[in-house]
Amino acid sequence: MNQRGGFGDSFVVDPPVSRGDVLPITTTVGESTAKRTLEKIWEHVLGEDFRKIGVYGMGGIGKTTVMKQINNCLLKETDRFDNVIWVTVSKASKVFELQNDIARNLDLDLSKYEDVTLRAGKLNIALENRKRYVLILDDMWEAFCLEDVGIPEPTPTNGCKLVLTTRNVEVCNMMSCENIKMELLSKEESWNLFLETLGRDVLNTPDLEATVKEVVKECACLPLAIITIARSLKNVVHASEWRNALEDLRTSINGSNNRATTVFKSLQFSYKRLKDEKLQHCLLYCALYPEDYQIDRDELIEHLIDEGVIKRMKSRQVEFDKGHTMLNKLENACLLEGGSYKEDESRDNKPTCFHVYQSVRLCSAKQFDWVISL
Repeated sequence: MNQRGGFGDSFVVDPPVSRGDVLPITTTVGESTAKRTLEKIWEHVLGEDFRKIGVYGMGGIGKTTVMKQINNCLLKETDRFDNVIWVTVSKASKVFELQNDIARNLDLDLSKYEDVTLRAGKLNIALENRKRYVLILDDMWEAFCLEDVGIPEPTPTNGCKLVLTTRNVEVCNMMSCENIKMELLSKEESWNLFLETLGRDVLNTPDLEATVKEVVKECACLPLAIITIARSLKNVVHASEWRNALEDLRTSINGSNNRATTVFKSLQFSYKRLKDEKLQHCLLYCALYPEDYQIDRDELIEHLIDEGVIKRMKSRQVEFDKGHTMLNKLENACLLEGGSYKEDESRDNKPTCFHVYQSVRLCSAKQFDWVISL
């Protein structure tokens, strides 16, 4: 400081240290359903009972949107956490790629290190230097050992938390997370979100409401589908255009200009990720049932055995065990929704009925020509 109380020419003020990035959020997804999930995640992150939290649900259901809100809210919790680290995980991620994904968000250069173990050590030190942090891993497709990656185990002592999102609850289970499921929007929430995105003036056009409702139905209660399709129909007021849009959604979804292509491609990816032809065939068979049909598990497994989807084995019990295992995998991947249970020792309390998500049924029947001879 000079004699007049000013600063010398060489004085430089360091910019404030970033605690994390504020992420853009375009739409609030579902007043009640998403709010309940957000509040539950928030309680788990701020509470002391859970250090690792897994948020799971089918593609397009709003996991990323809700977690962006959590991310932005956590940045204000300066007394609880020193840093919030958001990482979008690469789809074909292995340990090496996941290390790169995290390192990029820490401004850490691992390019000169090829050994995975050495890279894990560098990453571990960089994360420990962030002190009390929340690490958010968005869109996980595989489970990883934290030590192999270089992520310190979150404990009450270090004050850290790990939150991940995934389409498969098995990823959460394998990483010892406390699981929170993202639910589909209700029909009323779907309708309101569509109108909020599109503009309620559309209802002023005579005889258009019934067609609009049919378009919303085709969105299958998925926030991503609702928002994407509503935006594509902004300022459309002619009934003929709305009928044409509805026909597009109900028929071929493979056209280059089709409104639904970007919406349902994530479900196609989930289908391919099953990596088991018999499991894929099982899902396709389930998709043949009508919308909202409560499928009896035992009856379905009988059909799968008779049609050769489940091969003949040494006993009927072994065949049924195989069938229940396949259905559980599809449910864990958020491609089927579990239904009612019966307290019956012979059933091991397995769900006796379930149904296929409307979005999966639509994709299976129309979008990707998933046609097989059963």
